[in-house]
Amino acid sequence: MIRAWRNELLVVAAGGGALLLLGLLVGETRLLLGLGLLGYLAWHLGNFLLLQSWIGRRRGFRLPVSLGVWEAVFDALQGERLRKRRRGRRLMTLLSDYRDAAETLPDALVVLSETGSIGWFNPAARKLLGLRWPADLGKDIARVVTHPVLEDDLAAGRSSHPLEVPSPANGAWMLNVQVTAAFGNQRERLMVARDITPVFRLEQARRDFLASVSHELRTPITVFRGYLETLKEMAKGDPDWRVPLAHMDQQAERMQALVDDLLTLSRLEMAERPQAEAPVPVAEMLTEILAEARILSNDRKHSLRLKMDPSVLLLGEEGELRSAFSNLIFNAVRHTPAGTRIDIDWQGSAEGASFSVEDHGPGIAAYHLPRLTERFYRVEAGRSRRSGGSGLGLAIVKQVLDRYSAELKIVSVTGQGTRFTCHFPGSRVRIEPDAELSEAG
Repeated sequence: MIRAWRNELLVVAAGGGALLLLGLLVGETRLLLGLGLLGYLAWHLGNFLLLQSWIGRRRGFRLPVSLGVWEAVFDALQGERLRKRRRGRRLMTLLSDYRDAAETLPDALVVLSETGSIGWFNPAARKLLGLRWPADLGKDIARVVTHPVLEDDLAAGRSSHPLEVPSPANGAWMLNVQVTAAFGNQRERLMVARDITPVFRLEQARRDFLASVSHELRTPITVFRGYLETLKEMAKGDPDWRVPLAHMDQQAERMQALVDDLLTLSRLEMAERPQAEAPVPVAEMLTEILAEARILSNDRKHSLRLKMDPSVLLLGEEGELRSAFSNLIFNAVRHTPAGTRIDIDWQGSAEGASFSVEDHGPGIAAYHLPRLTERFYRVEAGRSRRSGGSGLGLAIVKQVLDRYSAELKIVSVTGQGTRFTCHFPGSRVRIEPDAELSEAG
């Protein structure tokens, strides 16, 4: 383009010089220079009109042919036009490949507008969601998949957590549904539905089995412990039976605790999410749990320190929250050496609340941390059994927190101690401004 302009200036200079020389010879310098300028402007205007015509109907009109700087302009436009065509072909090929890939996926994909109307879906969506092509295009997805949380996810543009909903096409199928932004477009939504029926049935069978076994074990354990108490009374004067009966009583107590924890887990897994209607006075609850923890510590004399903000309440079910908080506190008492300090903290604001339990015991190695909330996982199995742990306490904590959209964070340094922190979202928090901060040691 620079060369074209340089040549253009040379042509203008040469033409102007020739007209000036001719004008001097014939005595009409102004006239000839004026006619030359008008002709030059008319030539530019004609090329500009050609360019305008091409822009207006370039699909059916070839690029103009010209000279000088306009030739360079038209050549540059032609090159850009060819490059755009090649990019368009590549994009169409990629789009076709992506669509073919989407159509072969076993998961249902549905592209939704900002208002939730259906824009496109793959064949798997016809099978799993019962959508019909093209009859359901433009319909509201809420009429197909009915779930109150899904409407909130569509409004937010993404899922707060995966939803498990029955398939509209077949009630015996269970789907995992998530919503995200479509291809980085913040206005469109992409809904993905996956068939999790085999996993759901297996998980349901596991839950039913644990619930049934736990329930059936309660009666024989109760009977066993009753007769054991009778035997202990009868053998009070016989030292030969004192140790065996004490061991039997200890193991019966462990079995009872295990059954109770299994039943708690089963209730949490099978119950619906709490509706967050009742404000729970967490400070009062922690004061009661602290008294129970001191009884559990007994002669081991742990230093239990509680710092709490009574103005911070949680919306939910008190029994579930008590189960989670007490498990964290009792675990600290059971698994830390005698005389160890245990710090308990409850603070919050309208943005969220946190509950933490920090001990100053031996700590936990980093490779154990990701598995601590698994059922029956123990850092040291022998120590857990001696302390009476069932291996289900942190699994119960995790299950409760999941139901409250809360997060459990574990930080531990070997030789220094461990800190468990539960973070609750602001939607679960209520503040009573009249209460004052308090501490208990």
